[in-house]
Amino acid sequence: MIKYTLFFFIVTLLIPSIAIPQKAEPTIIDFKVQAMYRAAKLTWKVKGDLKSTAAVQIFRADTFADGPYKEIGAVNIISGKSSYEYVDKSMGSEAKYYYKLTIKETDESFGPLPTRPYFSPPAT
Repeated sequence: MIKYTLFFFIVTLLIPSIAIPQKAEPTIIDFKVQAMYRAAKLTWKVKGDLKSTAAVQIFRADTFADGPYKEIGAVNIISGKSSYEYVDKSMGSEAKYYYKLTIKETDESFGPLPTRPYFSPPAT
């Protein structure tokens, strides 16, 4: 057992690129959620240009950050475009909601970010 442990320790020291995989830069940056009147506005920016077509899946959880999450929409990433937004108008009650963004093609997930939409009309 000690021989195997020593062997893997030496391999880890000699070949660090195999032992510690390098993680790529995140595709989505500056993900924000803004409370609105009976809605929530999600905004985000895409870093760089993806090599293939991809879609951002939008998930929402009611009340708890741990979920369960339900997919409420999707936005296709377009080559040359860097800023995106999605407005969720499907609020059911005055509660706290949590949002996540997922890109299946890159196996990335962003969030959760909380928000509580306004349910009183804006003052005039």
